[in-house]
Amino acid sequence: MTVRLYVSTDSAGVQRVGGTEVSWNLPSGASAGAVTTPPPGSSLLLRDTTALLDELGERIYVVEAVGAVGPSPGTGRSGVLEAPAARILSETAWSTEAAARFALDCAEHVLGDAADAVLPGGETLGEVVRDARSVLERSSPAAEERLGTLARLWAVRRLRRHGEQLGDLAFGTFAEDQQADLDALDDPAWTTVATARDAVLGAVEALRHVALPRHVEAEEATYEMGAGRDDTPATPSAPIVTPWGTVTFGAEHHRGFEPAWVAARDTATRARDAARDRGGDTAESAERSFQAGRLEQLLARTSS
Repeated sequence: MTVRLYVSTDSAGVQRVGGTEVSWNLPSGASAGAVTTPPPGSSLLLRDTTALLDELGERIYVVEAVGAVGPSPGTGRSGVLEAPAARILSETAWSTEAAARFALDCAEHVLGDAADAVLPGGETLGEVVRDARSVLERSSPAAEERLGTLARLWAVRRLRRHGEQLGDLAFGTFAEDQQADLDALDDPAWTTVATARDAVLGAVEALRHVALPRHVEAEEATYEMGAGRDDTPATPSAPIVTPWGTVTFGAEHHRGFEPAWVAARDTATRARDAARDRGGDTAESAERSFQAGRLEQLLARTSS
């Protein structure tokens, strides 16, 4: 059976491998892209679904190698192939929502007994996943409120752990207000479920990128239907307060938020770590196989 190969890029079709940038020729409509060649002295790196787990990007494309291909010894992972040239056949159904869905699937699959562990605020990890799925289905404003608070708390913890400086005064104030809950997340009693917990919270981080645009869309719809519009040049509006953070219509920017695909990639990594902690290398390998199969399903979905 022919293995399907992929490449992940940014929104402009640029793939970054170390210090090398490859600008892929993107497809037009139903037609495949023109053949892409790498910079002189290098090869294109193409990945199967299992290897793609480590390189999830903003856009993911199905590619076809042109010329002889072989394993890439420099990456240290099977499933990564080098090719002298390749073409993009089509874009997959990968999206912000797909990234959030994938993160939730990874988190839920690895939870096990940790589903009953209680987060600050009283929710269990299992309840957080159920809330998150209801938000994906647009069916629970109450769940969105709860997850919004948790997501902002998680962002504070992540930034503190990475040693980053908080330049945004409002965000820094929020961090101070949440210090008690922040310390609770570091309680030693969490040790046995720490990676499973981080997987769930990473999934919530990915989900935020689905919820925030919905609030912006709702604001746009209200604005379009409102009276008194004229041709005055657009300027940013007053901030819109949402359970997931504050956005400004006309100047949407969210400091300290990881892109959804980064959160999804990190969630998958933490889920594999949790599996290894519980069952060793065999369990980690089984978890990676599950993730690869689920990712394959999401990539193959018809974009709506």
